[in-house]
Amino acid sequence: MSAKQRRAASRRAQTAPDEPEPLVFEPSKDILALSRQGGVSAALQMAAATVFAYLIVLLPLVFLVALVYGGWLRIPLLAYWGFCFVDPATENGVGRRFQWARSVGLWRYVNAYFPVRLVVEERLDPGLSYVFGVSPHGILCFSGQVVVGSQQSGLDEALEGLTLHPLTLRHALRVPFFHDYALALGALSSSRESIRECLARGHGESVAIVVGGAKESLYTNRGSRRLVLGQRKGFVREAIMAGAPLVPTFNFGENDVFRQIEHPALRRAQLWLQSHMKFAMPLFYGRLGFIPNRTPLTTIIGRPIVVARDPRPSQDTIDRVHAQYLAELRRIYARFKPVYDPEGDDLVIV
Repeated sequence: MSAKQRRAASRRAQTAPDEPEPLVFEPSKDILALSRQGGVSAALQMAAATVFAYLIVLLPLVFLVALVYGGWLRIPLLAYWGFCFVDPATENGVGRRFQWARSVGLWRYVNAYFPVRLVVEERLDPGLSYVFGVSPHGILCFSGQVVVGSQQSGLDEALEGLTLHPLTLRHALRVPFFHDYALALGALSSSRESIRECLARGHGESVAIVVGGAKESLYTNRGSRRLVLGQRKGFVREAIMAGAPLVPTFNFGENDVFRQIEHPALRRAQLWLQSHMKFAMPLFYGRLGFIPNRTPLTTIIGRPIVVARDPRPSQDTIDRVHAQYLAELRRIYARFKPVYDPEGDDLVIV
């Protein structure tokens, strides 16, 4: 995007006269042109988006089928599965990120199906490490793949000099084949050890954690902007311990990718599962039942909240910084909602 286009986009996103204009990174001309195409191109976009949305399900199924029908392949497959449990790349703070995996041609079609716009309130210092708190979780946390995982999203330009590692649950990284897919996109385990190893490296090595987690997925639906953040303070503690600035981040469009089936009896069962098994089981649907709804994704990257390094922060300190983080998240939502989400509900934090 040219400098003239960027300035024009920045003016469109400007909603508060006393705040500096944000930097707005619009989808590239090639992606926008592809997005408008019909016929075979539109079918490829739909297929690519659907496949990438369900990789967390499809990849384990491929492994199970190979395990059942693989004959002599069963032993190496079982050995590989065991390796997924002990692979040091999940916890070492570096991971196993491959740029080629982020630039595979199919990402063009995914990005055309979900045109990504990035709005950055303030340029971040590439010499520092940051903790990005990302909301909302959505059903499958799909914007994490499209925005962070894909080189086509423009994130590398928006966060020039930073290496952003999306965090995921440790047991998700033990799922065969998905293990290597997630690591290739730069993912790390969301354990304390992994976060601390990454932030200790400095020089732009940063983490992105979807703070609301599985419980927040149960609040996902079109128009809903309900976040589970009121008591989620672990990410704040880790930021203070490392002296890493906190970056509030909101993904407009994430909750519109799928719609959720809601029923009181179903919700009771889901809450029981979430409480006892540590995962949620939202029942959802999209276009024609299973295809993700086509919606633009706009990621707002707020101003960093500078924190003083304290290896043993008090609860009062954590609470104070957490309150500041929530205030900043509310501010960026109020600032950009009229531009990028005028029909969405008001932000509710529980």
